Amino acid sequence: MICVLLMTLTGCGTTNEGQVTMGDIEPGVLKGRVVDAAGSPIEGAEVVADNQLLYNSNAVIRTDSDGFYRLDTDVRATFHATASVTKQYNGQDYTLSLAPDDDATFAGPTGAIRNFTWKLSGKKPDDLGFYGGKVLFNFGITDYLDTFPEDEKVQLTLTPEGPLIDGSEGSLIVGMATRNGDGSGLEDVPIGRYRITADYEGRPLAVKLRKGGDYARDVVADFAPIMTGIYFIELELALPRA
Repeated sequence: MICVLLMTLTGCGTTNEGQVTMGDIEPGVLKGRVVDAAGSPIEGAEVVADNQLLYNSNAVIRTDSDGFYRLDTDVRATFHATASVTKQYNGQDYTLSLAPDDDATFAGPTGAIRNFTWKLSGKKPDDLGFYGGKVLFNFGITDYLDTFPEDEKVQLTLTPEGPLIDGSEGSLIVGMATRNGDGSGLEDVPIGRYRITADYEGRPLAVKLRKGGDYARDVVADFAPIMTGIYFIELELALPRA
């Protein structure tokens, strides 16, 4: 019986046959549409119907040219739908989670409609982080200082260098650092290339990438992958000598 179920899941979702339209919920079918923040369809986004009962027996499909997808879930199992888009940006591939209009599980024989939107920022469902990346920093050696600088007194300014990863125009980001589970900095920053400066209580800081390079008043940086779907810019800051 397990073999039959696995064959059913493997066989479905490999191609879109004909034009998929929304309509009503169909028994045994998961369908929907994937769009960007402007409402334009996304072709080639990956949609996964995760079988909650059997390990590694998911159904996977990619959206058509109009952003639609449709796959068979007519088995006695509960499914959870997720989606992602892979985009090359400044010579690097990024795989980013998409925001569902409904994150609830559903019974395979009942079917469901799940639409997804490519959001560059905002909270993910179930407190699983943010759609944006993190800009994190630590201070370099400052043995000439009487006290170690306080991270929360650092202000970061991010100026977009060109369009963001989805092709949209970015905005100037200015924010005070906060502490999070990965360090100190800014959370939920739309993936893009930024020119970054930092100040400490109004005093300019020297900045460089944590992985190397020389200190300067500003640095241009891209997000780097930490693991699939998680991207950081990691900086090192220094207070100039008085």
